[in-house]
Amino acid sequence: MNRPLLFILGAAASAVALGQARIVFYSTGTGVNQHPFVVFNPAANPGTYVVIDNSNTNAITMSGPVTTGVPVIKSEREENKIRWATGSTIGNYTIPFSTASGVSMPLTVNKTTAGTGAGSLIFSTYNSQSIGTAVAAGWNNDNYRPSDVTHMNDMPSGSVNNSKNAIDRFWIIDAGEGSYAYTAKPAVNISFSFDPVESNLNGGNDPGLYYINNNLVAQRFNPGLNKWYDVLPYGAQTGPTVVTGVTPTPADFYRSWTLSNTLLPLPVQLLAWDASCDGAAVKLGWTTASEQDNDFFTIERSRNGVEWTAIGTVPGAGNSSYAISYSWTDDGGATGLAYYRLRQTDFNGTSKVSEVITTNCGKGVHNTEIVNTWDDGSDVNVVVSSTADGLYDVVLMDVQGKIMGIRPSQTIQAGLTTLRISKQGIATGIYVVQLRNSKDQMSRRVHIQ
Repeated sequence: MNRPLLFILGAAASAVALGQARIVFYSTGTGVNQHPFVVFNPAANPGTYVVIDNSNTNAITMSGPVTTGVPVIKSEREENKIRWATGSTIGNYTIPFSTASGVSMPLTVNKTTAGTGAGSLIFSTYNSQSIGTAVAAGWNNDNYRPSDVTHMNDMPSGSVNNSKNAIDRFWIIDAGEGSYAYTAKPAVNISFSFDPVESNLNGGNDPGLYYINNNLVAQRFNPGLNKWYDVLPYGAQTGPTVVTGVTPTPADFYRSWTLSNTLLPLPVQLLAWDASCDGAAVKLGWTTASEQDNDFFTIERSRNGVEWTAIGTVPGAGNSSYAISYSWTDDGGATGLAYYRLRQTDFNGTSKVSEVITTNCGKGVHNTEIVNTWDDGSDVNVVVSSTADGLYDVVLMDVQGKIMGIRPSQTIQAGLTTLRISKQGIATGIYVVQLRNSKDQMSRRVHIQ
């Protein structure tokens, strides 16, 4: 049968502006290809907006005798976006997304507060196959993560890719994009729907851990902290194809989302990991959000951030789905600058290492030092350890002291901070990286290739 088909093609700056009108999809059909639908950028163009310049919740409407489950909007690239000028209006905004293969997966965002500013909500969604990832590698979400997501690891500083415990799809729900951003984001309650096939679309995922056992929850990526799990996962799977009750606070409402297995969520399961001084002793504390097969923790200490020594162990809880707090005190040998990390070991012997924290107990001064430098091909990376926040100029010099590059007024945070300075136009050789301000100065050599 004939059907209307609208292709929207264009560069990143193009748009289809619909004014205060509505998009109404009318269909009497119930199956794939029996109704009107919108396809974004069938080719791999830079990106397109469909602009809904109407804050009413019915500005996108499905109509007709039979509409339930009819797929009508196929985004299938991060850059192919709906910009809905929701403004201060509150209510349920439903985007009738579908997969590239025509499986309905509507996304509903219920704005429960207005937010401030004449903002828009930006929406898109895609999986691996829609952007050309090889099928055999499609389970690996790290190959096609959104532009603001830096990893799919079980911890920000680890190397274990946990894509096998995430659905093979991402969603963009953005209240902070460019000139369309809210000045204060609204509070929202999000409901995701998904194609069950995408729980293991390309193979490689852990079988039986997804929709069959109602284990899916929602997670969003915090680019400021470089973490998935700085907050607990949101919502719960309330049906074979739905995750509901996803309620980030405005402060935690970031743009990139996926669905993951609640038993083995994407990142490290540590909610907190910190240290404090009690004279020369160091009090270490950490909290887990959930545990699976956790045998024990090992506390490791270093003087230089490179060489580590195990100094104590604490038994784990085995399996838990609630927050548990732990503590351990390093009574000796910690005077001065010290680095700490946790090694968590499962019953089967597998271990994972936390991010590194620093202390400077037993002294009245703060310590800052360069602990590593390397050339990554385009930039010189400088890893700085500090027990306090600070502001430094980063300078790259040749061995004669000639300045080759400089980045002024770089913020150093307590703990470990990685800074970068461009090596463009600099010849191969040995150079010196210097960190300096009005009170402090330190240097370290680096080989630029």
